[in-house]
Amino acid sequence: MFTSHAPRLAKILGLALSSAFLGGAVAKADIVSDIQNAKSGTTINVSGTYSITTRINVPSGVTVTGPATFNFNGASAGFVPGNNTRLNQLTVKNVNGVGIYIYGTSGSIINSCIATGNKNTGIQIQGAGAKNNTIQYCQSYSNIDTATLGQNADGFAAKFSTGTGNVFKNCLGHHNSDDGWDFWQAGAAVTVTSCNAYNNGSLSAGNGNGFKMGSSGMNLAHVMTSCKAYSNSGTTGCGFTQNGNTGATKIISCSSYSNKTKDLLTNCVLSGGSSMQY
Repeated sequence: MFTSHAPRLAKILGLALSSAFLGGAVAKADIVSDIQNAKSGTTINVSGTYSITTRINVPSGVTVTGPATFNFNGASAGFVPGNNTRLNQLTVKNVNGVGIYIYGTSGSIINSCIATGNKNTGIQIQGAGAKNNTIQYCQSYSNIDTATLGQNADGFAAKFSTGTGNVFKNCLGHHNSDDGWDFWQAGAAVTVTSCNAYNNGSLSAGNGNGFKMGSSGMNLAHVMTSCKAYSNSGTTGCGFTQNGNTGATKIISCSSYSNKTKDLLTNCVLSGGSSMQY
């Protein structure tokens, strides 16, 4: 019978051995504290699955890199980035609010992340200071708010007085209870490139638009390039809708098909062979 001499060796050397060295399970470090106390320029590497009960405020200039899954178990928000942060290959789920919440901060890159199973929007940019943020290669799906029968949980959003320079590219927004993308009361034009929105509007009161490009009283010329919207339903179920926004939005090489209702485009510039559902 083999007997490990590790404990005896540790005693001789005056070392405290970890359970990993002895072959046992390893308790995960306090990842929330590790991230929130990190200094600008630091990269926090994460892996596996973390069970979290509070939001994680990422300090400015900090990078968090997976792949890893963060199960927030009903926290009011998930990741809340500071200025110039980087989130890479993170899955954010089961938040009681927004999954990744860029609130009033700038210069962040959210790369190859997944937001799913949250009770509000998966990835949202909001506030006057929220500018020059890039969301790329991300997927946001099955975000559903049952309290309002699906009216709030979008895949992606840029809402409520956002600043300039916000970009979404190469992202998928699908099977959310409200819209794939929502620019309700955004403060500046948003650029969306090579993004697809489909099968949104899964609850009775959700609008279910693919791309909702504003709201009444807005005059913002968003730029949509090489985007597709299809199979969206809900109470409205447009592929693309300006939703009262009068800005001359540019729609370049986009397509819309098999949605519940026709696209609502009141002042758009179509080019590049865009095929819309009128």
